[in-house]
Amino acid sequence: MEVGSIQAFLTHLIDYAGLFPPASLPLETSVRHYASYQADPDAWMLGHFVIPASALMDLAPYKTLFSKEQPLKIAALGRKSADEESCRKYLLEDLNQVASFHAEFAESGKVGVWEQPLPPAWEGGSLLAFIAEEAKKRDLRVFCELAEPFHPEREARLMEALDAIAAINAQGDMKLGLKLRAGGVTAEAFPTVEQVAAVLIGCRDRGIALKFTAGLHHPIRMYRQEVQTRMHGFLNVFTAGLLACVHQLDAQTVQEILGDEQAEHFSFQSDGLTWRELSISAADIRRLREVALCSYGSCSFDEPRDDLRGLHFTFQEEK
Repeated sequence: MEVGSIQAFLTHLIDYAGLFPPASLPLETSVRHYASYQADPDAWMLGHFVIPASALMDLAPYKTLFSKEQPLKIAALGRKSADEESCRKYLLEDLNQVASFHAEFAESGKVGVWEQPLPPAWEGGSLLAFIAEEAKKRDLRVFCELAEPFHPEREARLMEALDAIAAINAQGDMKLGLKLRAGGVTAEAFPTVEQVAAVLIGCRDRGIALKFTAGLHHPIRMYRQEVQTRMHGFLNVFTAGLLACVHQLDAQTVQEILGDEQAEHFSFQSDGLTWRELSISAADIRRLREVALCSYGSCSFDEPRDDLRGLHFTFQEEK
């Protein structure tokens, strides 16, 4: 197997979230892991270091681990809030931490991604416009996350949110994305394939970038005893999203890709990725990874790549 398309697929795919469950590692352990991964032959697969914005300055003692050549690249999490007023207040407070972090780290650290939880009740346009404007001032790429877990009423609410995000994105050059939680530490935290497919198609149709978090520890969908349910595979999720974009797939086909538990149905060649009879070129993978299907947060960097090797997907450092 050649490596061109798998490199396009995996480049900067994994945001390291060692601070969060189920790993829940101490800050010092997590940040030292991230620094060591930057020196690893597979460092090209590594994305951002995920940390709450309120803890950014706790990283100051570790700035000597990083440099201009190997900076600490941050995806910062905004705080959860109960309503629009507190969301705005917390956002401004947390963004002040970004300024302090940049002053402390200079060229050895950069907050490039902002993940913003939206309050349970919000009216859409005005709050999203505020988030977009404040992020634009600081050159942050934003992914918004809905607060509610998946349920039938929430799906309609999600589509309304996507419409609101698309409306904001149409007004200017600041583009908001969506962050989707793909699992957790209990079975109830995992959305169904139907729900994930609806999000993939909804974002595709509105031109909204996606990133994912939680639950995507393994390449292929499988039943896991520790959560007593089937976990989504990151290979399934990203392949489904990529193919949905280039082939305008319907919901049923997207669901089939998401639900496929046979690794042999996924094939990387030098010039593209194939699932069954559907394919996408390496060039399109690279393009869509930047603008549509950006990354996912994982509390382990080792587990995903070890699992890929265990399934005989091979890769090497991108040149």
